[in-house]
Amino acid sequence: MANLHLKTLKCIETEDWLRHDDPKLAVNGQNILLPSMSGGQKYAIDEYHAFEDEVTITLHEADGLPGDGSDFLGSHTLSEDGSGILNFTKDGANYQLSYTLTRS
Repeated sequence: MANLHLKTLKCIETEDWLRHDDPKLAVNGQNILLPSMSGGQKYAIDEYHAFEDEVTITLHEADGLPGDGSDFLGSHTLSEDGSGILNFTKDGANYQLSYTLTRS
């Protein structure tokens, strides 16, 4: 059994250049509730997620315009113990997610 601790999400640069982003973070398909974010903002997530072999973390930006959908900002799959920062930089955005992964 493994445990993922999501610490903080920092928005360096938004994907949406007209206004704030509405980031949508998911851990193995389970959505994490986040606030709207602007460049320079940091949000303390402080959530734990248990999993077996590996965990996939994805970040999207939900566009507010009808029919526009979501913009894919990146994905990471983890399986090894450790701490670090995951960068999500697709579609012109720049987000940093700090985490710690431990196995029992």
